[in-house]
Amino acid sequence: MASDTCPDCKALVSDLAAHERWHSRLVSDLAKAVEKEIHRSART
Repeated sequence: MASDTCPDCKALVSDLAAHERWHSRLVSDLAKAVEKEIHRSART
């Protein structure tokens, strides 16, 4: 089985497209969590 290296995190992955989708989801989830925390802190 061939492996590719992720250009962002240098992980060896067998499905680079799926790994890139995982990265996109991770960044999106983090951005939403940060935005939620900013709004929460602004209310207190």
